[in-house]
Amino acid sequence: MSTTSISPINKYLIWIRSAGRCQYIGCNKELHTDILTKRNFNQAYIAHIIADQPKGPRGDNILSPQLADDISNLMLMCDAHHRLIDKVDVLGHPESVLLDMKKEHEERIKNVTNIQPDRKSYIVSYNANIGSNTPNVSYPMVSSFLRPDYYPAKDSSIELGLVNSLDRDSDLSFWSTELRNLKMKFDRFLLPMIKSGEINHISLFAFAPIPLLIQLGVLINDMVAVDVRQKRRIPDTWAFGDDIETDFVYSENTRSLKTVALKLELSADITDDRVEKVLGDEVSIYSIRIQNPTNDFIESRRQIRDFGKKMREVLNVIKKNHSQDTTLHIFPAIPISLAVEVGRVWMPKADLALKIYDQNSKLGGFVETIFLKHE
Repeated sequence: MSTTSISPINKYLIWIRSAGRCQYIGCNKELHTDILTKRNFNQAYIAHIIADQPKGPRGDNILSPQLADDISNLMLMCDAHHRLIDKVDVLGHPESVLLDMKKEHEERIKNVTNIQPDRKSYIVSYNANIGSNTPNVSYPMVSSFLRPDYYPAKDSSIELGLVNSLDRDSDLSFWSTELRNLKMKFDRFLLPMIKSGEINHISLFAFAPIPLLIQLGVLINDMVAVDVRQKRRIPDTWAFGDDIETDFVYSENTRSLKTVALKLELSADITDDRVEKVLGDEVSIYSIRIQNPTNDFIESRRQIRDFGKKMREVLNVIKKNHSQDTTLHIFPAIPISLAVEVGRVWMPKADLALKIYDQNSKLGGFVETIFLKHE
């Protein structure tokens, strides 16, 4: 039991540094509001890392009196975790463990509160069935990945996906159902907020078949600033790392002015015969690729921007080489973020119309899914 009277200044400091939350790792409980009644009252305990008495938990003959009222030795805790570290499991909570908890909590609070007010971002999530898999892109799963660059504008996401859909991407009705739902939800829940100026920045978290992601990019276009996130497998994260460069290589094999295809070979190789199986032998085939295609290579925002520039460059070349009335057939093998970027850089009034194909093993290869007409 502590016998030290903590000075008012240190009481204020520990509340400020902890943001009024329990500093025990994984707890983070608000200590000024009752979870049931929502009434405000103080539920906090100020715990000593090194006890203020030599015979107390983690006590020391020299350090106990020195650190009895030292902010570096104090933690804000809920009743349960205060009892845990001082009575129930003292040996399991040595000084080093508690110091790490305190440091992690206070650094996290500092990082969050360092974000400027203009870094508010609305989380938009979109998911659709991929084969037999139903992805889950929910607010609790993704909201923490905004920091330290942005903070959530609200405590929920704007969800554009179709909940509990039983359709699969091999079903005839899948594409029309998903496209109709995506357009309706975008027009109802997102577009009015963009047009009114309420939304200035979007953090987009999506997991869906590539053609639907391209359509989502078309809908968002450049109306608002968008931070398109990329789900990575190794490590398992939606966070971006340091800026790195990727060399996006463009090539062309021009054989026909009437039929034109663009392969996006970034997650996997696409051989020409797979395109010719769909479009026939007389087809001009363009390609954007990287040296070693893989679905986990996007690590930074710069890679997405660089791909967008390359995509815009290639669309201009194709438009120059072929008639405005030509339809460009897109065969994509690309990561999530780049699929959205394809839609965002495509200009309906200036570029060729697009037919988007999707690889589906159940249907025997690439199949036509979406037709984006130019205006």
